[in-house]
Amino acid sequence: MPSEKFEKGAKVFEEVIGFRPPEEGPAFLKLTIENLFADVWAREGLSIRDRRLITLTILLTQMKEESLALHLRQALKGDLTKKELSELMIHVAHYAGWPVGQLGFDTLMKTLAETKKP
Repeated sequence: MPSEKFEKGAKVFEEVIGFRPPEEGPAFLKLTIENLFADVWAREGLSIRDRRLITLTILLTQMKEESLALHLRQALKGDLTKKELSELMIHVAHYAGWPVGQLGFDTLMKTLAETKKP
């Protein structure tokens, strides 16, 4: 039976990532759900949208394409528009370097094509 903290984190994880995490798995999964999602993503002070913008920026500057695409897919489900995400890529390109922004824009275009979002 999952703990109350795991349940809280699982709820936030599902909102952020788009699916419920498995209840059984490695210790790293439990730490991720209970610490990152129950303690960090669920904190007051920043909305999920704000945290998503921060997360997208960090993933982009680290050039973590797979994780970036996952968060882009979820952002496009309601947190952020195509225009806002395009502006994010332009802004990051000017602060973190053109190749970083280009990777972000390319990943956004691939994600939009996959999700058929105009």
